[in-house]
Amino acid sequence: MATFNYRAANADHKDIYSEVNDYVIAALEKGDIIWQKPWHGYGLPRNITGETPYRGWNAFLLNFVSLFKEYATPYYITFLQAQQLGGSIRKGEKGYRIIFMAPVKSKYHSRTVRDEATGIERQVPEMIRVPKMHTVFNIAQTEGIEFQVDKPTERTHIQKIAACEEIIAGMPKRPPITHKGDQACYVPSLDEVFMPAQSLFHNDEGYYSTLFHELAHSTGHISRLNREELMTDDSFGGKNYSKEELTAELTAAYLSGVTGIQQATIDNSAAYIKGWLHKLRDDKRFFLNAASQARAACEFILNNCGQAVLTLSEHQSTNA
Repeated sequence: MATFNYRAANADHKDIYSEVNDYVIAALEKGDIIWQKPWHGYGLPRNITGETPYRGWNAFLLNFVSLFKEYATPYYITFLQAQQLGGSIRKGEKGYRIIFMAPVKSKYHSRTVRDEATGIERQVPEMIRVPKMHTVFNIAQTEGIEFQVDKPTERTHIQKIAACEEIIAGMPKRPPITHKGDQACYVPSLDEVFMPAQSLFHNDEGYYSTLFHELAHSTGHISRLNREELMTDDSFGGKNYSKEELTAELTAAYLSGVTGIQQATIDNSAAYIKGWLHKLRDDKRFFLNAASQARAACEFILNNCGQAVLTLSEHQSTNA
């Protein structure tokens, strides 16, 4: 029976960190924060043969690829799938590696299982998850295949706002949201979000994306996800501060994509860019860890009440 190569999988996983960082650093060095355009006009990146969008950092990576390469759609396919559809990947095209966590039996950890009928005990390996790779190609990199892709559709203004309100209302353990002053912030010691009045924003989309950013911070409170980066204050420019801000930005970008609104431009972008570049070069896991935390924050905020909005978004993206 074939054995799983843990060392090779771990090495590939480390390469993915570098690959994603290269994309992010290249964008930041140009002064771009590309997740502020959170998703392609056709919706979330997805496999052309399936209905489920990619998740976590796979979604962020393929979204970056789509934007950098200026692909017409964010639809991807594997080499084998292209062959099965009667076509092929064009010669010389480079694929993009994505990660999925595969369950395998641990070599080092086991648990005791007792047969109730015989009383015999035996050791059973525990199941652990390890990173494995798939290589995917954008459908623009294929030949010999005709893909039926409709034009993207846009939501109405009313639908956009309703989607935002539904997510906010459905967030579990949501902190109080107080509208006062002219600054948006989340205060962990009070567990409260402070927002300027919606009328002070240039548009409604800017208001909601800013609120998503602050609600993302609140998910790190000890009563919710207990995120170290939020609960440990190391001031502006510190590693925890930078990672928490990046997590909140990615969360806001994802929720903006789910609801179909355009994410607002963050303040002090030059300072953020400088800080993120420094952290990315020093720690190759920095971005992917923040992306993973952003996914957890999004799923916490969406909860079951937000699932209808997510389903609507995915349905429209599929039909787009």
